[in-house]
Amino acid sequence: LSDFRYTMQKRFPSILEVYYKSNEWSGIHGIRENDQMTWLSSKN
Repeated sequence: LSDFRYTMQKRFPSILEVYYKSNEWSGIHGIRENDQMTWLSSKN
């Protein structure tokens, strides 16, 4: 699933931003941070 969000981040960053925001409004935090950590570690 984070691969899908990685593609979204490259092509549609504003849509991905809405996804993160809606989760944060729902009280779900850490998805953005987890994705960024995953993407950073997968690039190495």
